[in-house]
Amino acid sequence: MRTILLSLAALVAAGAPRAAAAQSGASLQTCLAAAADYSPVYPTVVFPVTSHELDAVFRLGQGEHYKKLSARWIAVDVGSVAPQNSLAGTNNLTLNKNTTAGVLRLELMKGFPAGNYRLDVTADGKPWKSVVFQVAQPPGGAGLASLGALMPLTKGKAWTYAFVQEAGGIAKISRAPPGATLDADGKVRATVTATVVGTEGRGVHLTWARGGVPFSEEWWQLTDRGLAASQRKVEGATVALDPPQTVFPWPVEMGRHWDYVSRDHTLRQNYRIWGPVPVKGPKGEAPGYVVLVQQKGPMATTTVEREYLPGLGMVRSLTIMGLGAEMVSREELVLTDVQ
Repeated sequence: MRTILLSLAALVAAGAPRAAAAQSGASLQTCLAAAADYSPVYPTVVFPVTSHELDAVFRLGQGEHYKKLSARWIAVDVGSVAPQNSLAGTNNLTLNKNTTAGVLRLELMKGFPAGNYRLDVTADGKPWKSVVFQVAQPPGGAGLASLGALMPLTKGKAWTYAFVQEAGGIAKISRAPPGATLDADGKVRATVTATVVGTEGRGVHLTWARGGVPFSEEWWQLTDRGLAASQRKVEGATVALDPPQTVFPWPVEMGRHWDYVSRDHTLRQNYRIWGPVPVKGPKGEAPGYVVLVQQKGPMATTTVEREYLPGLGMVRSLTIMGLGAEMVSREELVLTDVQ
């Protein structure tokens, strides 16, 4: 087997200990990144050629315990760039006795050539899991023409979402918030709406309601750096975001990172964006964008995966709080209608 001559690649592997919940079945999934509970963010087997990073999340099965995982990233067929079955990179991860999940990552500053790839993982020297994937041209279209084309922010515009919330492990939700229902399966469900009520000094004013019951408000601004939240009001308490919190950057660049730190340093978040990639909306799939927000707490980590389609705005949001490799809570919004 030949080693692929592309450029120097950064090879990253990280593992997470398990929490109290039981392990699920063994899995290996290529994706854009790992969520707070080491579930895959945007699971995919097709990466755009503009990607500078390939990720795969692994999870050991019930009763599986290993000392070492080793990964080999194989460029099965990338045309004339390298011979078939060339080695693109390797990962080696030493596991402790409580490790049940983690992420394997291959980074390449110049991106990866189009073609077919395979990731082979061994556990203590024996074959464990393999996954095949592709690197290909991104979906058609020139991408987002302008920040203003991301979503309509005219007065009266309303988005309707299906909302589901669940607790992880042994935790249970005892009651539903106003406007929602607690179903027999222990999950909270509701119809959530976001409505533009007008434009004010702090920006475009949106109200959020759950089952018709208001629960929060936001003020958004279109700036030279992107779409930013300047103020929020939750349960009667209004918080001015200083500086404004950029939630969608401009210009868009595949894999771009940015950080948010409030003026008083009480809020710290980091962000990433990918796109254009295929994103599913109410009327099917189209080229869109994925934004991942991560916020680390003293014990748990929270990630928010948001998916956007130009002309519609946010079509999905998935918030996960994770402790180690286990999900503590999960909240999902899926767009069903825009009026």
